[in-house]
Amino acid sequence: MRNKGENKKIGIIGGVGPQATGVLYSQIIRLAADMYGASNNNDFPYVVIESVPIPDFISDVRQLQTAKKMLQKSVKNLEAVGATVLAIASNTVHLLLNDLKKTTNLPFISMPDEVVKKCAIKKYKRVGILASPTSIRLGLYDEKLRNEGIELIKPRQSEEVIIEKMIRHYIGDKSNGEFRNEYIKVLTSLFERNCEAVILGCTELPLVINYEALGDKVIDSSEVLAGALVNYYYQN
Repeated sequence: MRNKGENKKIGIIGGVGPQATGVLYSQIIRLAADMYGASNNNDFPYVVIESVPIPDFISDVRQLQTAKKMLQKSVKNLEAVGATVLAIASNTVHLLLNDLKKTTNLPFISMPDEVVKKCAIKKYKRVGILASPTSIRLGLYDEKLRNEGIELIKPRQSEEVIIEKMIRHYIGDKSNGEFRNEYIKVLTSLFERNCEAVILGCTELPLVINYEALGDKVIDSSEVLAGALVNYYYQN
């Protein structure tokens, strides 16, 4: 195939968490091959990843300002190495997207925006979300879905605790077996509340169980972003 991205370079702000960032890169490679026939080294996208070890704000926003300064520096680093578009490999970090946009003139491809576009294309009217407590409480997806006429169903507060445990155990490379059944119950409860689909709104969550049997009823936010980045790279 002819590489259509010769003058393009994807800059990814990662590290939140490191495992999910690695999965995003793997998804970019897979989709480049599946969607655009990439097979040789020089067919695949030019990608630069900054894995930033920012302080945790999965459920506690007190470290948000420290994280913001580190991420703003990361934007400048990616700009300096010639990135032509930027992306963030974490849903929760998108809470700082507007602040990061002020740091650069480079465009961002937003994970939540791309997920909402997919929900609109699928003509969903009622979707659930599984995400970090911070993303849920600060309404990362709320307004975007509402603007598309899509109702958002959130986990109950007691269910947020289970989701957070799954996320933290995966980031810490610990067994999450003791929480897996509880997590599946949280996922099931959203469908019992008449959700047509559930957004995996934290990039660790697609990794904690196998969702294959649910098909299109589960929206992997990381995979959606990977698809958007691949389309950017190869399309004129």
